[in-house]
Amino acid sequence: MTTYYAIPCPDKLRDNFARMIDKLDQGSRDPLAPLLIEVANDYTDVIVQVMVLGNSEMMPQDSMARKVLEGVASVIKATSHTMNRQVLHKMSNSDMTPVANQIRARRLEVGDRTYISFVVPDDLAATYRRCFAAIRQGDLSVQREFAEAVLRFSRIAHQHFYVESMQSLKLGMIARKLVDIGGAGIEKASDAAIRKLVPALNAEELLGFVEYLEPLYIDVPPHAQQEGMRL
Repeated sequence: MTTYYAIPCPDKLRDNFARMIDKLDQGSRDPLAPLLIEVANDYTDVIVQVMVLGNSEMMPQDSMARKVLEGVASVIKATSHTMNRQVLHKMSNSDMTPVANQIRARRLEVGDRTYISFVVPDDLAATYRRCFAAIRQGDLSVQREFAEAVLRFSRIAHQHFYVESMQSLKLGMIARKLVDIGGAGIEKASDAAIRKLVPALNAEELLGFVEYLEPLYIDVPPHAQQEGMRL
């Protein structure tokens, strides 16, 4: 059994990505950079909506927690969209295969559902399950451990969703520096938000956080999983 963090993939993103892959496979001469930018931006937006804003929408409108999460979402989206536009707009079709492969590697199909996903390390998945169960029982003694687990998870997600995608690109020195600065800014904002937010949640907020987060972790038997294939 493998535990995945799995975000349901919207139809538009799934269809646009399939269209881009088809055109790459067919050796299309039509410039695909605009489509890749749209895919990359939608990919980012879906991840931010589920990982950050979905949690904020459960919080009171004027709460500190909601403001923190909305601020982090704004930083991530603005930085990622800027990187996508600056780095991808001049990319030739032949140069797109590595970044398309990275997005495809994050795709998981289980039954008739498509997800944006990555494998959660076994020890982290076990920690989450233990914390989820304790919090549901009203045991807040695990709150610090849970905060550290969320922090570790955030760094793993950043590696899979941002760093690996950007590392797949052939970039010059200046572009690579911009990407590195952008990534550092995203990671810093996310770390700060988690350290400030999770330990400060009251019992009700913490339970809501868990109820939102837990369904995004799915256990998939080996015979039932179909991960993205390389181009």
